[in-house]
Amino acid sequence: MDESVPTINIRNISIKCGNCGEYQTLCGFSRRDDWHIYVYECENQICDPQVTRTLVEVPVFLDEFARRDPQWRGGRSGHER
Repeated sequence: MDESVPTINIRNISIKCGNCGEYQTLCGFSRRDDWHIYVYECENQICDPQVTRTLVEVPVFLDEFARRDPQWRGGRSGHER
């Protein structure tokens, strides 16, 4: 990867709930075409996840977190480049 291209590391992003004001927790991951979709939810008894769930979509080519941790289910295996 070209080092001059900016990247996004999902672990460096804080997601706050617009309903309760608490920080949400990364709880899911999926792929859609050339995008990684990270799912965040509140871990309290106040918010209904069906209403307050947050989806963050990151283009695969910018997703530093998935590239750096190949053992994680969203990461690249060693042979993918």
